[in-house]
Amino acid sequence: MNLRSVQLFRMIVRTGSLASAADRLGMSPSAASRMIGVLEHELKLTLFSRRNRNLDLTGEGREFLRRSQHILEGLERLTDIAAQVRSVDSDPLRLVSTVPLAISVFSPVLAIWQAENPGVRSVLNIETRFDLESKVAAREYNLGILSLPVENAIVDLDVEPLVSARYEVAMARGHRLANRETLTIQDIVDEDFVALRPAQRWRKRLDAMAMSHSFAPRIVSETSSSAAALDLVRNGLGVTLADRIHAGLQEDERLVLRPLEPDMWTDYCLVTGKGRTSVATRDFSNRIRAWLTERCYSSPALARVLRFAPEAVSSRPARSLPATAN
Repeated sequence: MNLRSVQLFRMIVRTGSLASAADRLGMSPSAASRMIGVLEHELKLTLFSRRNRNLDLTGEGREFLRRSQHILEGLERLTDIAAQVRSVDSDPLRLVSTVPLAISVFSPVLAIWQAENPGVRSVLNIETRFDLESKVAAREYNLGILSLPVENAIVDLDVEPLVSARYEVAMARGHRLANRETLTIQDIVDEDFVALRPAQRWRKRLDAMAMSHSFAPRIVSETSSSAAALDLVRNGLGVTLADRIHAGLQEDERLVLRPLEPDMWTDYCLVTGKGRTSVATRDFSNRIRAWLTERCYSSPALARVLRFAPEAVSSRPARSLPATAN
């Protein structure tokens, strides 16, 4: 498919005129008309109705525009993306994550890394999972962090294992189960649950766990925000399913997490665009790994609920991790 024909389609929609779109793209109206005809033939869609020399979007055209909007917008950023690729070693460190992982991992490590690299500028943005994967693949960001599996099958990413985190039950510090070292599924079947909305990642995990152990969680509150779910739990509304990477590795005066038995794990990874990465990106990735292993050395409780793939600890100190982390 000719990308110029897709650009022409978007320009016609924006200007409302074939002639205006053709003029802006430096072609004749007749050439533009032929190009749109070829595009419709390739797509097997009728994008425009042709009445009284006007081009109006058909129902198929409107649906194609809606579903391809992010791709069409990306085409307009190709020049900027090319500049970013050319200057991969001179650009700021551009990081992207969802809110929970930005708070729990990127933020504390970024503070350390920038103190070690004064004068280096960084960007930390928040995106949905789908946009995160797409924009890292397009090199709008140098590095992202997310839980597996990768959802957007059409993007091309380099995926590096980082850490696995054990499922835990998060509850208010005064909860009746807070003094237990570990919990079983049977311990929580009668608890009130705070849950994310259906189809969100942690809600899927809760539903899958409940189905595999034949119980129905009593959900008393739903929210679309992981941060809000944890805050509702802090305030005693119920318990929720989480892990330390998702909920944060820092001590929380109002929240406790207790590992579940049998153990279940979430796998986290770092993602970059395919091909060459900047020195700063590689250095920051290594700093994340070192920070996580250092936290496990200093906290036996974390070492019990975090474990590392062999590829994920190549830059750790020479000494071995505690046996409970393996």
